Amino acid sequence: QILGKDGPDPVTEPAKAMIFVTVGTTSFDDLVKEVDSPSFQEQAKALGYTRLVVQRGRGTYRLSQRDPAILEVESFDLKPSLEDEMSSASLVISHAGAGSIIEALRQKRRLLVVVNPALMDNHQLEVAEAMHQRGHCAMAAEPRQLHSALAE
Repeated sequence: QILGKDGPDPVTEPAKAMIFVTVGTTSFDDLVKEVDSPSFQEQAKALGYTRLVVQRGRGTYRLSQRDPAILEVESFDLKPSLEDEMSSASLVISHAGAGSIIEALRQKRRLLVVVNPALMDNHQLEVAEAMHQRGHCAMAAEPRQLHSALAE
């Protein structure tokens, strides 16, 4: 299964216990807010994740200060390359942009794609559904579905 119910094993895979969230070069504050929620972070910890790295893109939302005992959290806007973050992640949560999806799959990362329903002519939904149907990723049709998709 692409996503896996149990997440990484923090004992045998301590460096693999990181979730990387990317919105590409766009703005997707709804996704960033969702991963910033205490309920998401507690669920991630329960699944064995210890770190959350969030690439915010052009969004304006800034992550809250949370208890580092739950998850170690860091964030940034944009970088020339996301290769280090992608290769360090055991799970990539990505917007449904083709470039981000392809990069995560190229690096053989487990992938959860979240569609941005605010986009006009929502091609992201078509891309995400096609990749999900082919077994390449798990998907959430909107940020509010992230919790249930993470639990799959």
